Amino acid sequence: MHKYDEFIHQEVAPQLDPGEGIELTGFLYTKSLKTVILTGGLSLIGDGYYFAALTRKRMFIIATEMGVASLKMENKGLSAIPFTDIKSIKPGGFLNQKMIALELKDGGTVVFRLNTLAAHYASGQKRFIETLLNLQQAA
Repeated sequence: MHKYDEFIHQEVAPQLDPGEGIELTGFLYTKSLKTVILTGGLSLIGDGYYFAALTRKRMFIIATEMGVASLKMENKGLSAIPFTDIKSIKPGGFLNQKMIALELKDGGTVVFRLNTLAAHYASGQKRFIETLLNLQQAA
């Protein structure tokens, strides 16, 4: 387990119910490729980045930010989305640039992006979408 996975486990552990464990970790972001190109890469710095942890019951999201040189191990806010609150998950994207739209039962939609090659930020990066779909369907 590398340092980012350890950070995710450390931050999420106090929120877990008895018997609940982290199945997989991921690294998500909300910035679009178009915005990055239009700003010459300057939009990469700052917020819009999230560590994620999947359990059999829910998806935890830890807001963080990108520094000038690397991703910060900083918890700027922790939230959880129970799988029972998700109406549907719509995956998309191309090659290694993926997108997931979570349609919530309350009518809201949350969109995250992920790069399957960013496994240095979270060990479950390549299997994140598939695992999320499977866990949500099983809930």
